[in-house]
Amino acid sequence: SGEVVVRFGVDTLPGRAQAQDRYKEAYGAYADATKYSPADVGLLGTESRAFQGQLAGRDGVAIVLRAGTVVATVTTEGGPVDVAGTRRLAAMLVARIEQAQAGRTPDAVLGSA
Repeated sequence: SGEVVVRFGVDTLPGRAQAQDRYKEAYGAYADATKYSPADVGLLGTESRAFQGQLAGRDGVAIVLRAGTVVATVTTEGGPVDVAGTRRLAAMLVARIEQAQAGRTPDAVLGSA
């Protein structure tokens, strides 16, 4: 019923404290309760929060997560809102981040996380 756009944002920080600060800053962008409501996706990475609302003028889902010293955001916008689908994309990204942090070549794919 419409085009869905998926965006991945990844910030690698030099230490845990900086990553925690960046994580708070990233999810703070979704703090306006008149625009966004919490979405339940369970824990992804070390810590995570999810939101549902208007992204780029279209209904969407945003998941902000921290895995060690990496802060990532996964958003989907347009089409029917799909919280579960956005969670699957974020879980794949977490698996890839954790593989890279362990010194392995990231090879996690959708459905393997």
